[in-house]
Amino acid sequence: MEKIKSFLPIIIIILVSSVFIVKNSGFISSDDNYVVSEAEDKNINNEKYVNNNQMNYDNNTNLNESIKDSNLDSLQKLKNDESIKKKITIYISGAVKSPKVVELDSEDRLMDGVMLCDGVSDDADMNKINMAMKVEDGGHYIIPKIGDETINNNESTNYQNSETTNKDLSVSKNNNSSSDNNKININNASLAELDSLPGVGEITAQKIIDYREENTKFKSIEEIKNVKGIGENKFNNLKDYICIQ
Repeated sequence: MEKIKSFLPIIIIILVSSVFIVKNSGFISSDDNYVVSEAEDKNINNEKYVNNNQMNYDNNTNLNESIKDSNLDSLQKLKNDESIKKKITIYISGAVKSPKVVELDSEDRLMDGVMLCDGVSDDADMNKINMAMKVEDGGHYIIPKIGDETINNNESTNYQNSETTNKDLSVSKNNNSSSDNNKININNASLAELDSLPGVGEITAQKIIDYREENTKFKSIEEIKNVKGIGENKFNNLKDYICIQ
């Protein structure tokens, strides 16, 4: 009994120490578990942040690509619209009620120009002209009259850019008995009207205007040969399309 009492304090110390050690071990484990859990939570949050940023980047990229494609489509449409709306100027004479220079859209046909000239006259020979033909800027189109001489392609009187060109369709050539109403009066014609004459460009047209202003007016159509740039050959191509009164 006495021996047991002597060991009792030692036993108590051992028990207390064991409890203390076990309790502290629990705290460490708890703290360790807590630290590990916190780290995992941070990693999860970081992954969510990265994923959200990636999604935002992808969405912005897709949006930018859509805007780019939309802008390209709009630009192409604008170019097409501008092409369609391009204006051209041609001269129509011959068997029309009001021979004149008219302005058309680039996609218009000869028929559209003739309508602006109040239509064809009663003596128009519709079998010798294609009213559905496309017209070209600066062209001169003569609607043939019944009985007019029809020329071949190499003598075509359809002109583009104020220069003589060959065409697949035959058009009428006014002969010397044609009315002066179907001709251009070189004494009062505008720059555009003179520019529409065969072989006469804008520069030569301006020279014609300068000459008539310096000399009051032309006394005869032959006098136009005095204008620099108009020789005998060019005059022969012009004489059936000009008058002085």
